[in-house]
Amino acid sequence: MRRRTAAARFEDPPDVNTVIELRQVCRIFDAEPPVRALHDVELSVHRGEHLAIVGPSGSGKSTLLNTLGLLDRPTSGSYWLDGVLTNALGDLERTALRGSRIGFVFQSFHLLPYRTVEENVMLAEAYRASGPSRGRRTRAERAREVLERVGLGHRIGFLPGRLSGGERQRTAIARALMGEPALLLCDEPTGNLDSENTESVLALFDELQAQGITLLVITHDDSVSRRATRRVRIHDGRLGLETT
Repeated sequence: MRRRTAAARFEDPPDVNTVIELRQVCRIFDAEPPVRALHDVELSVHRGEHLAIVGPSGSGKSTLLNTLGLLDRPTSGSYWLDGVLTNALGDLERTALRGSRIGFVFQSFHLLPYRTVEENVMLAEAYRASGPSRGRRTRAERAREVLERVGLGHRIGFLPGRLSGGERQRTAIARALMGEPALLLCDEPTGNLDSENTESVLALFDELQAQGITLLVITHDDSVSRRATRRVRIHDGRLGLETT
């Protein structure tokens, strides 16, 4: 049997339980001299895993987040998202894949202040590319379901200004869950919270993982990363050994 080339092996799809697979991913920004923000990054994240990537400011976390979120393209290497090789996708295809497979949670909650909690969650689908049918349930019904799931069923008619910081972040998480994504991608999700509300959000992450949700949390905070089931450090654009 003829041996397969290295390039062919490089493009082999990961197994069905792998949500994220980065293979020798580099990101180089044009400058004088060029800036290498990511160095041959190798990373696999399996379905139902809670992974934390921890590193200081300037370590490459934002570049990695943008790559994982299909907001930027790697200069080289391959990125598989839920079984789809993303490298050769056009902009519209990337937007559709991002909208159907990734739920984003940011440090700032990005809630509309004059919309209720329920309306903010429903708005998630106003900007999402068309995807598979969600059955006969209306957007309002599905919004109430995810709000119950994150413990906010009693706050659906509230405006964001009446919520605590933890409740506002739970609303943002509910919005991210509306599309039933393959991945919840979280960027410093507790950065604007006090210790009590931080614990509330981390406890929710524990519950979501127990329900089978795949979480990837990017943070500079060791206390946040310790709640994950696996931790990896990033420094100078390189992923280091797993931490304990």
